[in-house]
Amino acid sequence: MIRFPEILLASTLMAGMLAPSFALAQAAGEPAPATPPAASSEAAPVPATSTPPAAEPAPAQPQDEATRNAKTLSAIANLDPLIGDVQLVGPWTDGERHGVWRTVMTQPEHENGGNRFFVQQIEQSGDTSRVSSSVEITEIAEVKGAVVGYRADAPAEGQESNLTLFFDILPLDGEVTDTYELFIAPNTPYRFGPASN
Repeated sequence: MIRFPEILLASTLMAGMLAPSFALAQAAGEPAPATPPAASSEAAPVPATSTPPAAEPAPAQPQDEATRNAKTLSAIANLDPLIGDVQLVGPWTDGERHGVWRTVMTQPEHENGGNRFFVQQIEQSGDTSRVSSSVEITEIAEVKGAVVGYRADAPAEGQESNLTLFFDILPLDGEVTDTYELFIAPNTPYRFGPASN
């Protein structure tokens, strides 16, 4: 049962809350309601607030991808500062085996030292690769000059597995580079010397 003083108190509170909204409505040019709504003993419903969904965790990195990433970063981190240049310079095949030629050139170890140069066969099988052979071109370390660049030449038809490299070497006492040629084929000794043309 509702007592009279409680109704009066509720009416007074409702009128106090509605008065500012009537004034704002009139200031905005909207007609004010003729009569205020009747007071009620029931509390006005509180609008429900939506709770934002919790952020979903980032998808986990697949194990294989994480392993490959760790392997790559480890290989880069462990690359010796002595290594000055690494390049893939062409494909090779040998029967059922196949892969790519890779060159590795080191920086001089001391002030009067020269570059050392290696040619490797990287064998590819499925998703794996391995070094199947590695040979040092010892003549490059003995050349009296600096290797300023080298480039692969396209193999002749029928010799797609062979590798020909041309080196630009600046003599210690010269201003013009000399060109040297390296010829390599699988399972045969290499040839290195001044370029013939």
